[in-house]
Amino acid sequence: MILSLSILLIIFSLSFLIYDYYFTRKKELVLSKYLKYGQKQPAKKKIDSFIVKFGEGNKKDLEQKLLNAGYYNKDLAKYYFPLKAVVFLLVTVFIWLLDMALINKLLVSIIAVISIIIVPDLLLEMRKRMLVRKVSKNLPYVLDIMSVCVQTGMTIEASFAYLAQELKIFDKDLCYQINKTSEAGKVHGIEKALHDLSVRLPAPEINSFVLTIIQNLHYGASVANVLSDLAEDMRRIQLLEIEEKMGKLSAKMSVPLILLIMFPIVIFILAPGFLQIDFTSFRGGK
Repeated sequence: MILSLSILLIIFSLSFLIYDYYFTRKKELVLSKYLKYGQKQPAKKKIDSFIVKFGEGNKKDLEQKLLNAGYYNKDLAKYYFPLKAVVFLLVTVFIWLLDMALINKLLVSIIAVISIIIVPDLLLEMRKRMLVRKVSKNLPYVLDIMSVCVQTGMTIEASFAYLAQELKIFDKDLCYQINKTSEAGKVHGIEKALHDLSVRLPAPEINSFVLTIIQNLHYGASVANVLSDLAEDMRRIQLLEIEEKMGKLSAKMSVPLILLIMFPIVIFILAPGFLQIDFTSFRGGK
């Protein structure tokens, strides 16, 4: 009964989408006829306009999430919600075809729905954190190159434009962020672009870099030596973090040592004596 209702619901949803697409397309054809815009759209644009209706309200937020996670193709946002819907339908049909009790099917369906909704967003958030850590780790090299550029007479804006071209081989994610900052600086100003960079990459190293550049813009101080010192400080902090992790490693290793070595040793010591005990004597005494 429930399987039949699920199939009917799927058929009804697909029928509604086809109905909505048909009448929307019909209105567009009528408007194009009166506006003398009778050119036919390519098949790819038709498919994209149909697919983008899924989650259209959250499209900009989703595009920003994908960009923050390192997926720089904005077309991927159109297929995010449809892919979730297709996976949900396939998993639902597969679960209801299994030979299980009804209550188990309901529980598995609920877990599957929650996983399909939450897990992709969690993966995007995890990838964003990994990207921020990777960019922060490689930032000292950028500061050294920018310091050399400033010493040769380049402005901050020109050094950003130069780095946007030279960092493609070194780190594509860092190159994208520098390029976006450079392009935004040409439109909104370098200070606003740097502020947006600190928002996209919330890390202490990025904030220090942004504040250093903004301070140079406000007070006109020489930024070349400051950038070199800042890069050296970042490397020193990274070295201290590695030393801290190495110091914590001994405490973390104690847990598997206790569980996997000490307990078996205790068993090896006590087992021979335990096996030599004559339990029949206790029964005979009774």
